[in-house]
Amino acid sequence: MVVYGIYIKDHTGKTLFSKDFINPSIPSSAFPSLMNAALTIFSRNREKSFQIVLSDIKFTIEEIMRILFIAVTDVRTEFRKELLNIGTFFINTFKDKFYLLGDLLNGIVTPELEEFESFIVEEIGKSEREELLRKKPKRVLEISRFLAPRAYERKEILRRFGNSGIDILLIADGNYRIKHISKILELDQKLVEKVINFASSKKWVTFVEE
Repeated sequence: MVVYGIYIKDHTGKTLFSKDFINPSIPSSAFPSLMNAALTIFSRNREKSFQIVLSDIKFTIEEIMRILFIAVTDVRTEFRKELLNIGTFFINTFKDKFYLLGDLLNGIVTPELEEFESFIVEEIGKSEREELLRKKPKRVLEISRFLAPRAYERKEILRRFGNSGIDILLIADGNYRIKHISKILELDQKLVEKVINFASSKKWVTFVEE
């Protein structure tokens, strides 16, 4: 899952808010043209909810009270529900304080803006976790790397997570989701997530998508 950025525009096209997270793998000069193309097609489509893929970049657009909320993501990311949550939070935060939009445009940080940005990060985090839980972790390393007493990988897992960490990785063979591993081993699901996330960051585990 990759979210490149979140953008908010009024009905005239003026940008009220923008937050970039990762630069898409296209020339920066090409991005404004893609954004304009997506908005043009959206306006012709006359729907409040809209998605389009241009140059391997997905534009998800939701219109709420004549304000456009735009999520720019990779093709595989589904972010419509989260974008609606972000849009609703924005409207509820600023509907009686539209004078603060001038501060938004001028880059002035207000408590409302900080709260809104934190909410965006939370929604992305929730989406990432949901995506993780839908996948099935699968060991990439030979199983011996988690069984051999002197193996670095075994020592690192034991140091961080104890024997439970080893048990989790031994059963992570691509056939079970995290919640199933948690039930089989009778372990807290958050612990399983931590072990899998750590092993994934080390490239010891990959994920099987259904």
